Amino acid sequence: MKSRKLLATLTAISLFTAAAMFAVDDKKEAPVSKQAGCCAKAEKAGKVCDHECCVEAAKAGNNCEKCKGSGKIEKKAEKAK
Repeated sequence: MKSRKLLATLTAISLFTAAAMFAVDDKKEAPVSKQAGCCAKAEKAGKVCDHECCVEAAKAGNNCEKCKGSGKIEKKAEKAK
């Protein structure tokens, strides 16, 4: 009887561990590209954001994480004429 309880407990623990491992793997994906608010506002006005942190991030091809952006800068597709 004790061996059945032990086996059931070990099975449950292994299932929870496996589920946790798969959940962690999902978080390792690349972050979604999100433009910082200050950069979006400047772009809407037809300008380029002049924050020093944003300029440095843009040189590296990234959105500024300090200003709550994330990921790589997405290239805008040109409109076909």
